[in-house]
Amino acid sequence: MKPQKIRQLDDATIGFIAAGEVVERPAQVVKELVENSLDAGSTSIVITVERGGFDRLTVEDNGSGIDHSDLTLALDRHATSKLRSKEDLASIVSLGFRGEALASIGMVSKLQISSKPAGEQGATIVMEDGKKSDVEPVGMAQGTVISVEHLFQNTPARLAFQRRPETETARIVDVVVDHALAHPECGFHLKTERRTLLNVPATDNMLDRLYDIMGAQATELVPLNQPTEDENAPGQERWSGWISTPDITRGKGDDIHVLINHRPVAAGPFLQAIRRGYKTRLMQGRHPLAVVNLECPPDEVDVNVHPTKREVRLRHSWRVLERLERAIAHTLEAIPTEPDATGGIPGLQGLASAQGIKPVETYLNPEPKKEEVNRLSSAAGLPTLDTSSTPHPVVKPPAWAVAAGKQLNLVGHEAEEERLEPKERPVSASPLGQSVLPEMATAPVSAALSSAERDLHRHAGCGHTARPSDEQPLEGELNDLPHMEPLAQFADSYILVQAEDELLLIDQHALHERVRYERLRHSGQAWEPQQRLSPLELDLDARQSALVDAHHKRLNELGFHLEETNGSWMLTASPRLLEGEEIRRFFLDLLQDLAQDGGPLETLESKKDHIAFMNACRGAVKANDNLTLPEMRRLLDDMRRIPNPWACVHGRPTSLRISIDSLDHHFGRHG
Repeated sequence: MKPQKIRQLDDATIGFIAAGEVVERPAQVVKELVENSLDAGSTSIVITVERGGFDRLTVEDNGSGIDHSDLTLALDRHATSKLRSKEDLASIVSLGFRGEALASIGMVSKLQISSKPAGEQGATIVMEDGKKSDVEPVGMAQGTVISVEHLFQNTPARLAFQRRPETETARIVDVVVDHALAHPECGFHLKTERRTLLNVPATDNMLDRLYDIMGAQATELVPLNQPTEDENAPGQERWSGWISTPDITRGKGDDIHVLINHRPVAAGPFLQAIRRGYKTRLMQGRHPLAVVNLECPPDEVDVNVHPTKREVRLRHSWRVLERLERAIAHTLEAIPTEPDATGGIPGLQGLASAQGIKPVETYLNPEPKKEEVNRLSSAAGLPTLDTSSTPHPVVKPPAWAVAAGKQLNLVGHEAEEERLEPKERPVSASPLGQSVLPEMATAPVSAALSSAERDLHRHAGCGHTARPSDEQPLEGELNDLPHMEPLAQFADSYILVQAEDELLLIDQHALHERVRYERLRHSGQAWEPQQRLSPLELDLDARQSALVDAHHKRLNELGFHLEETNGSWMLTASPRLLEGEEIRRFFLDLLQDLAQDGGPLETLESKKDHIAFMNACRGAVKANDNLTLPEMRRLLDDMRRIPNPWACVHGRPTSLRISIDSLDHHFGRHG
């Protein structure tokens, strides 16, 4: 094939490519305009959104404005007042700096800018499809008003890939909330054509801002405290903010806000350090609430990584991660640990001596303590070491300590870290011994769970566990499974079963999850709304309220009946399958799923399936739950009446099958 000739692109094509990098969706437009307003010293910003921003977006501020002589230049690419030379890129203090936003927005919409600096006359200019009008005078107050109409009108292909207006509105709320948390000195008013979504006044008290945005949830956050030994540590990086206690969690990490020098950034690279700070006190599959800000010299952070400016690089990333982890752990030391957070091992409760916070040098140059090893072993019911004859154990440093000096690149979803050596299997947490078979050990090992499995089963640790014997038996035709008889339970997690000429080893959680899913999915009564004796007030933050408003009809179809009273949402009815306090937590998890692009809730049927999915996992018996023989039999009877008994709702296998022929072959009974 003859090679294609290389040619220079024309300015119009270059402009559309740049616009595609900067303007991905309406929320990105709002982000760029709000950042310009904050850079202009605004103390009040009003954002108006019509039909998710596709019809019209308006951002009005009271900042310093744009000189009328600069209006035309402001719409050119790479024209900015925030940089003078390449040297300025090494120490960026403004939110915007690229000089591409306005030109890119004007390429894919009708853009109008009206601005008035103090002591000057106002002026306005229009840019549509990349073409600029003349500057004309206009009467207005000091500040800038930017209007964006018919977004993506000249790029129908990009418009076709956009989400529903309700979804885009929720994204815009996310953007405004992030900047409102980062800049309490500025008031924000976000409204649609129908209602006000957010209205927070300027304040010099961050606690007031947290309450204005998060509601009563803000009172459940605790301030982040640095360890005393970090005050004089090398480097100028300092973390501050607020985190939730381990008992206040969400199904996703959407309520974790990370700021760097008051710039909202992607939280992904910091999630591992946050979870390590919580250690064993955070339930698997659950995420805390957090608003944390890193103060560091501007020359130690590179924000010039991506046009969206959400991803950053830190010069001393290992040190930053370590300090965040240590700060969270230190803060939680003063908060009592729930008895069941450590599996009932007294020696592991709390974050004091056994799990003390140590500097990096301690881990890299460990001094093992024989007494501590034996104390933990004794608490766990394990044999102690003969320290007089055995060598000192090698203490493996944690991932953040290993990372020291490697200069992690904080771009992407996860920071790299070295794999830790496999840990010893824990002792079963069940209060009952596994005594189905004679002479079975009373303290067996528990089933190990991979991190991937914990993520899949993030709903399993929430809500009340339903015992198999307490549920209605499944009805319907039998599948092709033979009669099965339980023999024993192993590791409080697996059921040993005889099925004619086969031996089955069944994962009790996976099977019960599948059984519950089939029961809930095909039960018409489970989806019927049940009127509440008294309405349940849902303390929702601005983002959650926007999601309820956007998906009000869809939530009603699912059995969640809501009414708005004095700016608060009241739940008047909910599906029968939900009970008690689990309604609130379940509803908040559902809102998070509704907010996801391409989520599983596009149609009513798939929404019901997804709720059945979450509830089935939430209520199923878990690994390390002791079952009686009647409960095992009940699970096996239900297993014979489900269409796919061999996989749980996540696709994991429920059973391991071993035929008697395989056993005979293994033990040399053939041939």
